Amino acid sequence: MLRNIYHSIKKKYQKIRVFTQPHELFNTADRIKLSKIERNNPKKGFLKLHLKGLKHSIKIRKNFIDKEVVGYVFADKYHLPPKDTQLSKTPVILDLGSNIGLTIVHLKQLYPDSIIYGYEMNTDNYLLAKHNTKFYKNIHLHNQAIWTENTTVSYNASSDFDAYSLKKNDTDRASIKIQSTTVLSIIKKYNLTEIDYVKMDIEGAEEDILNQEDLTWLQYVKAINIEMHLDENQDIDTYINILKKHGFNAWKDNKHWSSIMAIKMH
Repeated sequence: MLRNIYHSIKKKYQKIRVFTQPHELFNTADRIKLSKIERNNPKKGFLKLHLKGLKHSIKIRKNFIDKEVVGYVFADKYHLPPKDTQLSKTPVILDLGSNIGLTIVHLKQLYPDSIIYGYEMNTDNYLLAKHNTKFYKNIHLHNQAIWTENTTVSYNASSDFDAYSLKKNDTDRASIKIQSTTVLSIIKKYNLTEIDYVKMDIEGAEEDILNQEDLTWLQYVKAINIEMHLDENQDIDTYINILKKHGFNAWKDNKHWSSIMAIKMH
């Protein structure tokens, strides 16, 4: 009896102790808020988080995906440039697949004088990204998909968060239609002469983009981080070699299961 009481008290103490110990990102209040978000039990509404080191609060939805995005961005930092990349004092950055804007927020902490062009095809994500980035200057955020053409594409909103599949001329009424643009069109629209860094996480469209005959846009880029969304039978080396042929030193990121890092060789 006493033994059971002891273990019960010890278990409760350990649970409380987790929240009272210092955390590098979250204060106790935010940790308790996040602990209530369960994987298969999304709730309506939003959470405001005050992460350590950020000048402004961030806003996420009460779902497990947004909770994971916070960890991916501020703890794992998968979106950052290759380690040896030398960015200019006022770097030009393309954030292709901005999600809810947290990658832009973090990049602005690291490169406050940067000019960031963000593209997110999911409108709900885009609107949240607009909110999370509104405190920062020199951000150009667009609700568009990155694709091989300037056209209208569609995707299935019920697809897995990390595996949207873009289609052209899709007749499925359940699909969401969205305008697409190419990387070269972005370069021309903003008269970019050099891009310090491209972060690309566009839910599978990166394969079609890298498999194009015309990869002129790569000549403007100094460093790239591309998250690939490959099937088990696909070889990431195929895409590493494409970048190598266009003058990059490219390799598989050892911190991430499916990302390619690349730096332009001079």
